[in-house]
Amino acid sequence: RSSGETEAGSSLAELPLPRLSAGDGCGHTLLTPHSGTLSSKNYPGTYPNHTACRWQLRAPPGTSLLLALGDVDLEPSERCARSSLLLTDPDVGTAYGPYCRNAVPATPLLVTNSSAVTVLFNSTSHRSGRGLLLSYATSQHPGREGRASPDRLTVRFSVYCPAGCKDIDGDIWGNPSQGYRDTSVLCKAAVHAGVIADELGGQVTLAREKGITLYESAFANGLRSKRGSLSEKRLLFHRAPLVAACGDVLDVAAFKASSYWHEVDALGQSRAWAAERAALGTAGHSWAAEPGSEGAWLELDLGTRRNVTGIITKGSEPGYYVTSYRVSSSRDGRNWRSYRGSGGQEDKVFEGNTDSHGEVSNAFIPPIVTRYIR
Repeated sequence: RSSGETEAGSSLAELPLPRLSAGDGCGHTLLTPHSGTLSSKNYPGTYPNHTACRWQLRAPPGTSLLLALGDVDLEPSERCARSSLLLTDPDVGTAYGPYCRNAVPATPLLVTNSSAVTVLFNSTSHRSGRGLLLSYATSQHPGREGRASPDRLTVRFSVYCPAGCKDIDGDIWGNPSQGYRDTSVLCKAAVHAGVIADELGGQVTLAREKGITLYESAFANGLRSKRGSLSEKRLLFHRAPLVAACGDVLDVAAFKASSYWHEVDALGQSRAWAAERAALGTAGHSWAAEPGSEGAWLELDLGTRRNVTGIITKGSEPGYYVTSYRVSSSRDGRNWRSYRGSGGQEDKVFEGNTDSHGEVSNAFIPPIVTRYIR
């Protein structure tokens, strides 16, 4: 909620719960109150010798943890002595494991009756093994539900994606407008499509429909998808009605900038890289700040308050583009608020372009209701 707003009766249970990871064997880790993803160091490459990692997971009171063991590939040994994964409940003393390649879990989904689990990973000398990849969610997010639509040609289902899927191993093919090859890593594709924020995860609803001949690549929300050929099926993500209704580019009433570049070329000809040239699709050169200026900004006046669900950026020839940026918004043009994304404590830095011709999309999760954008 916005600063200054409070609600009577807030309890300690609503505060973020502590989650910890420690040790030299910890790899990609993103732990949040309701879901997360973790892996051993170097995953999916061979995990190092003589390392250890300890992750402490704690769900809100009244819920329990569901653990999805995506990959447990630890070198086999008697009683998993060389490398092991051990899951313990610190409150009641229940233990699951130890696990390794010759002692794998009976099911990839472990439903605990506890709101706290300690995940222990240890390795000694070994030769092979990808290590481990594990995700978790609370019992209020039980997983997926599948259902066939009335026409029997489209299968719709719901999946809960944990936080931290952006950096896991695996590829995605396609883009938000076309959909994705059904061989794509599903939750990673959901982040690319902008239907969930990687730092929070969330429930996604999607349809599995007939595939198309060619899937075009795109850079969106910090991920680049691949260009892919025909697939039998494709995945299409369902967007909330408000977001789905805002798929068109918004009209900008006026552009304003901190400065602009007045270029004089080798022939003495001048041209202004002025703010009004910043509209996407403008022919020729675009807007650019005065060279060497600090804290440059571009301001868009939408004319009235609008629901803004994302931003698309593109560079300008010959070879100019913005690699990263922050966003702030204002309802009156005087008081500005920096965009921090889904519960972030710091200003969100968006990944921009890597060349002057490709478009890059970034979603606002949650959307911004504003008139002015910088």
